[in-house]
Amino acid sequence: MLDAKKIAVLGAGTMGPGIAQTYAAARYEVWLYSRTEKTLQRARSLIGSSLQFLAEEEMVEDAQSTAARIHYTTDLAQAVQAAWYVVESISERQDAKQELYQRLDGILPEKVIISSNTSYMNIFELMPAARQSHAVIIHWIAPPQLLPLVEIVRGPQTTQEVMDTMMALHKTCKKVPIRIERYVPGFMINRLQSAMTREVVYLVENGYCAKEDIDLAVKTSIMPRGMLLGVVQRMDFGGLDVAANGLENKTYVPAPAPEHPGLIFDPYERGDLGVKTGRGIYDYSHQPYEEVLRRRDRQLLQSVRLAERFLKEPLHKQED
Repeated sequence: MLDAKKIAVLGAGTMGPGIAQTYAAARYEVWLYSRTEKTLQRARSLIGSSLQFLAEEEMVEDAQSTAARIHYTTDLAQAVQAAWYVVESISERQDAKQELYQRLDGILPEKVIISSNTSYMNIFELMPAARQSHAVIIHWIAPPQLLPLVEIVRGPQTTQEVMDTMMALHKTCKKVPIRIERYVPGFMINRLQSAMTREVVYLVENGYCAKEDIDLAVKTSIMPRGMLLGVVQRMDFGGLDVAANGLENKTYVPAPAPEHPGLIFDPYERGDLGVKTGRGIYDYSHQPYEEVLRRRDRQLLQSVRLAERFLKEPLHKQED
């Protein structure tokens, strides 16, 4: 299947453009679908800006050819026609996803693989029965064209061939794919991030520290160490006796699940959704959206390169 060249990416919002760009850079012909021409125009602009940046950083062989392999359409049937693999990256609404899967079931041949980039939903409960064997979750981490990880989540009926094909595809795309052998809400990364979000909300809303100090603390401790040691191997270097004593320390109680925390919901209810609207928890309104992303990408790429180097130089003995 990897020899077939057409991949369809459905949804051109936050993640779709970067996913499409990644497959196009791996020499696949990609059809990017959205319901509106406005969204496609924005996606085209973001992809062009991103490819220009990656070309400057010598991270893409031929930006012009990569861009030419991405096609844009508001016609779903045109997007998926002759595709061997379809990526669903639309909004996180069960009704919208289920409706799309039903439409795809009436269009696609039997063996076409359908993946979802959902962040937490069990899409296997929404997928038509005839599609279960070729259904899989491929969870990308934003920004998908830069960060290497993809989480490949197996459904109850997903075949071994589909899992192997998805692992091989994303290695071809120079990603780091990991297998999650059965569905768990939030998969791996979002579960870890959710636990941290609970603690952030607890510390800020109870007046223990400012949001700026939390970010400063994490950027100067957990994050740089994590690039080398991750979170499991860190326990070896800190000492398993320390880890064990920490678990037995009953004076520490994990933060409860927050209910409607102001840190998140106050800006959300004002329509301040973060970088994409110019303001969220922080204010980004002094610079264009594209420039914010460009500055992030430039700095993030330095971290990615360092992390890739550490992956090649493990501190522990590799398993045979």
